[in-house]
Amino acid sequence: MKRKLLLISFLVLYLAQGIYAQDRTITGTVVGKDDGLPLPGVTVSAKGIKAMTTTGASGTFKLSLPASATELTFSFLGYSTQIVSVSGTDLKVSMAVDSKQLSDVVVTGVGTATDKRKIGVDVATLSSKNFAKSVVTGSVEQALQGQIAGAVIRTGSGQPGDGASIILRGINTLGSTYPMILVDGVEVSDLNGLDPSLVERVEVVKGAAAGMLYGAQGGNGVIQVFTKKGTRGTAPTINFSSKFSSDQIIQGDDLLAKYHHYVTDGQGYILDNNGVRIARGSDGKYTEPALLSGATTVNNKPYLEPVYDHLKQAFRTASTYNNNLSISGGGDKSDYSINVSRLDQQNVMNNKLTRHTAGINLGVELFKNFTLRSTSQAIIEDENLISGNRFPLLNSYQFIDFTFRDALGNLIVQPKEENQSNSLAENDWHVRKDKSTRFVQSLNLNYKFPKFVELDYKVGLDYYALNNLDYYKNQTSTGQDLYFGTREGSYEQSNTRNTKFNSIASVFFRTDFVKDFNSKLPVTTSTQVSYDVRKEGYNYFNGRGVGLPSYPPYNINVATTKTATGNSNAFLSYGLLFNQSIDWGTLAGVSVGVRSDYSSEFGAGGKAFTFPRGTAYFNPSDLLKLSWLPQWKVRAAYGEAGIQPGRYARQVTLDAGTLGDGSYLTLPGTASNPFLRVQTSKEFEAGTDFVLANNNKAWVSRIAVTATYWKRESGDVIQAADLSPSTGYVAINDNLMTLKSSGYEFSADATMLQKKNLTWNFGIRFAHSQTIVDKIANGQDVVSGNFALKAGERFGIFYGQVPLSSVDQLKPDGSRYIAAANVGDYELVNGFVTNKTTKQVLVTGSDDKKNMGDPTPKFTMSFINSFNIYQNLSLSFQFDWNYGNKVYNLTRQWLYRDQLAADFDKEVTVNGQTGAFTAYYGSLYNSTNPISWFAESGSFLRLRDLSLSYNLRNALNIKWAKTVSVTASARNILTITKYSGLDPESSSTGTLDRGVDNFGFPNLKSYQFGVNIGF
Repeated sequence: MKRKLLLISFLVLYLAQGIYAQDRTITGTVVGKDDGLPLPGVTVSAKGIKAMTTTGASGTFKLSLPASATELTFSFLGYSTQIVSVSGTDLKVSMAVDSKQLSDVVVTGVGTATDKRKIGVDVATLSSKNFAKSVVTGSVEQALQGQIAGAVIRTGSGQPGDGASIILRGINTLGSTYPMILVDGVEVSDLNGLDPSLVERVEVVKGAAAGMLYGAQGGNGVIQVFTKKGTRGTAPTINFSSKFSSDQIIQGDDLLAKYHHYVTDGQGYILDNNGVRIARGSDGKYTEPALLSGATTVNNKPYLEPVYDHLKQAFRTASTYNNNLSISGGGDKSDYSINVSRLDQQNVMNNKLTRHTAGINLGVELFKNFTLRSTSQAIIEDENLISGNRFPLLNSYQFIDFTFRDALGNLIVQPKEENQSNSLAENDWHVRKDKSTRFVQSLNLNYKFPKFVELDYKVGLDYYALNNLDYYKNQTSTGQDLYFGTREGSYEQSNTRNTKFNSIASVFFRTDFVKDFNSKLPVTTSTQVSYDVRKEGYNYFNGRGVGLPSYPPYNINVATTKTATGNSNAFLSYGLLFNQSIDWGTLAGVSVGVRSDYSSEFGAGGKAFTFPRGTAYFNPSDLLKLSWLPQWKVRAAYGEAGIQPGRYARQVTLDAGTLGDGSYLTLPGTASNPFLRVQTSKEFEAGTDFVLANNNKAWVSRIAVTATYWKRESGDVIQAADLSPSTGYVAINDNLMTLKSSGYEFSADATMLQKKNLTWNFGIRFAHSQTIVDKIANGQDVVSGNFALKAGERFGIFYGQVPLSSVDQLKPDGSRYIAAANVGDYELVNGFVTNKTTKQVLVTGSDDKKNMGDPTPKFTMSFINSFNIYQNLSLSFQFDWNYGNKVYNLTRQWLYRDQLAADFDKEVTVNGQTGAFTAYYGSLYNSTNPISWFAESGSFLRLRDLSLSYNLRNALNIKWAKTVSVTASARNILTITKYSGLDPESSSTGTLDRGVDNFGFPNLKSYQFGVNIGF
């Protein structure tokens, strides 16, 4: 009996061990070998069994395995597959980047997810993992700065909420250069306001060969944002991040002279025109100083009066807070990612912006091979920013105190006799509030048949609503000058609504000759047919009341005069796309396609516009099989894409107004043109991509290079042509201009050093482009302010008068500027012809204007470095170099008007006399007409980003969290430039007025601190 019991006991133990062995659970963490950071989305599988899972957001996984499973396979796009023996129940796996892959799979510009080795166009990809950590303001545009070769991205202002100017591969239109923006495959209005914390990666298509897939909308290039998704089969991962930024304006050299040339008394104090020392009166105004004038006047008198730094009085150190909470995970057949964030950003001048963002990305497999994905993002923004006119801050006497308040506690509106308001007083009398709501929604339905066919449908909506309040208080009893408008004040409300709808239905037919037909030919084909519909509607309404009481409540109803205006427009476009790709393995392939678009903006007859393309690639590395050259691809592509005319440019429209008790209709200034054609960009590009591998070496183990040459012709560019007044119009829009552009781009990323406890990665981005005005159909130059478009010249050159450089210089008609008999009265001073007696510089006539320079840089370049030390400490920095462009410093020219500019302190020698002669510099003012003296070098080298992160979890062995890290960073803290203004980047960014600094709002330099915690 005892033996039987003993036998049964052993049998039970044996079975229990077997059951335990079958149910053992393996856990672990997968990290990148180069930086030690967690890798989410890695597929973990065991050979010969169905058990499989993927790593979560923190790189962790859990998998149940039978005893027979002794090895696990770890695979992830862009990384070498790892096979790991199962020893124990807790694994840590490091995966190395696969040098055989060229930045993974891309979608934008190729129609469907495609291995980058098998595409014939240049598509740049940036993972959110590589976003600069100094971008605290929630801007995708700033995150892209300097990271994409050929993309010129400029934030021309430090104002909260301001978007950026984006130019991809030069200029090809007189209108907006802003590219088409997609979020998860559907079109949206712009990048401004989209939360970077929701972004997984960004793809950028710069050429027409890829932009052709988007037809009459793709001429300026395409930027597509892919949002973060959850991971199937993982427990919820919670991540919280909080960032703080201290922001200040970028301030270059002193703009104002340290000395003056006013009339002074015997003690050196400034006198007014009545011979009395200048002083602030009872009304808060300063008396005007008496100016010395004449050829011998020099700017060399020190100020004895108190002087004030008006920039310090106006611009404060502002604070920015950005807090973000995300939750992600998934079930067996579903995944989710939920994100909420709040941005509070003070303006360095006044007031602030607040933005709330919420995003949800849900994916589910409804049944086998049929998936549904919904992506939603809501953005609610409140801001009370006001104009903050910077002209009087700089162009004012330095002895004025803008912070002085009268007996009622109000700032002085006009502290000097000239009609020039105190910018700081705007908050006392002006109230402005904007509240906007933006909702971006997309749905994607996808079904994959067992073989050959895939059906895909995407539909998206971008809804934007803006409510604006603009209110000037009643100023009848202030005892001060009027700040703006009328004494009785005004109250204005406006509502803007814009809706963008996009629907894309696609059919893909794919074959693999080896798998599908048992052929020995390694041929694969992909056929895409898509139908694309885009709609947009815009509505604007404005109500304004003038004449308010001096007591609340304030609204339009209590105003004495009421007016209302409105505007609305609509747009519809639909297109059909056919694209065919044929590949011979990964060795070579070709792709051809055509797209036809119809649009409500097209000309008479509603004729479709058709855009073709063709691409080819060849991978010699597949034949060479060299270990040091694992990847080498050559590629070429040709394509066409378009830019549509503006709203109703082809239709007759009328403006309405009121006259007494009746109404009237008027024609607009620019006539409609029913025969307008789509602007078409025809572009060819050729390039190469390769990877050099130095296997098993610590130094320079890997270099990945992308190089591209491109040339483009933009035809039928729309331009406003002058009309005779007898027509009733000022101008008519017509297809009059042809632009030709060319350039080259270069990107390189290298693993410079890779050791157990130290990794150094280095990247370079380089781009050069130029745009030439090839021809203008009516033969007339287009001159607008400081700019000119002339056939045969570079696009957008500064155009104006120049100082004479020779006493024998001739006018356009061949006559002399200086009579031969009078040449002795002049000499060259700093290269300028100057009158010896008056000490004034001579300039060319208004009919003799010259090319003063080009606002387009000769090249842009970025240097990106990142270091990982002991897997806990990360250091990165990025320098951006902008070289060879000009900035027209209109701010400096205005300072010449009142002889306040710092240049007036600089001595010159005229006719043997040396001094800071005011006549010399004053003669260059030129009544603010464009003159080459103010076209300055805009080149700069800027430390765009500097970041230092430390992983506290590993260092302190923290168990209660999966991620605990802190980051200190800085942005724009160092700028090396010869530009004399505040900021060489703070200039206009419009197509026809680029590069003008007209008291621009400088960008910000900032210092940040952040913490990130994951559970």
